[in-house]
Order: sequence, then C-alpha cells, then structure tokens
Amino acid sequence: MIATIVRPLRGRIEIRGLRGPRGDEPSNKSMFKSAAGGPIRPTWVAAAEGEPGWNGYWVIARNHLTAVAEEIAIRDGEVQIEMHYSTTEQCDRRCQEATGDECTCSCEGKYHGDGQHASWIEINEDTLVADVGEKVVMRTLSRAQAKRDRELRSDAIIAEIIARQRSASAPE
Repeated sequence: MIATIVRPLRGRIEIRGLRGPRGDEPSNKSMFKSAAGGPIRPTWVAAAEGEPGWNGYWVIARNHLTAVAEEIAIRDGEVQIEMHYSTTEQCDRRCQEATGDECTCSCEGKYHGDGQHASWIEINEDTLVADVGEKVVMRTLSRAQAKRDRELRSDAIIAEIIARQRSASAPE
C-alpha cells in the first residue's frame, strides 16, 4: 500500500495509508517531527466506530507538506499526493512571487514561487469536482525525486548563507 497525502483547498493535511515503522525506524509521529525540523503537532484521527483501525489517519499543518512528503517518499519509496486547486482562483503575481509551497490557484502550482511541486509527477488526469470550482490533481513523489528536491533546497540555503556572510564581511 502506498501512503496518500491529501491537501484540501482549506484545512489541515491528511496522511492516509501510512505504514507503521519497521525495525528500528522511528514512530510515524517522530518521523513527522524530524522531517519538519521544528514545531509540528501531528494528530491521529481514529477510524470511525466499526471500521478497521487502519482507516484512521494523521493530520498535520499545511506548511509541513513538502518536508513530510519527502520524508515519507524517502522512507517508503514513494508517496501519492492528492492536491486540491480552485478553478476560480486565478494565478497572479502574488502566486508567482510567493515563497513556501502553499498554492491553491488554477495554475496548479506550476507557476507558484519557484515551482517547487512542478517536479512531482502527475499520475492522472484532472478531476473536476462539481459545483464547487475545485480540481483534484494526483501526483507521485518518488524517493529519487525527493532526495534531489531536498538536496537542491539545501544547496540553495547554503548558497544564501554564504552570500550573506560575504556581504556582511565586505569592506564598505
């Protein structure tokens, strides 16, 4: 079973079908905390009464999507991401110049900031959800792509730190 992350238009992110830890792997809650690198409050939502326990799922804040998706993909080989977008929210300069990975507009993240999710592979056609102006796009993030994305982001952070140090120590 492949874990699925659901990023709705609004509200917290759901992580469904996540396997339990094996051997000396950390618990899923510990894995989320390690991936986020800071404060995160993953919450377990138990399955409805009468349903199997594995129908429960984790919820996390939206700003942890990329870090947690990469961590799951690296640990498990891949993760599917169900991303909901608004068909009525037009892509504009605010989206194109944004930082972070929160995009719900009609560009489907293609033009958002640095196009961070553009490398995630789309695995099916868009599905229109009737009467609400919502589009659902399924993407897969593989272990190899997650490692590349993480390395590129780390390289960019290091380059920014070096540039700041150089400008701070440059003679005036």
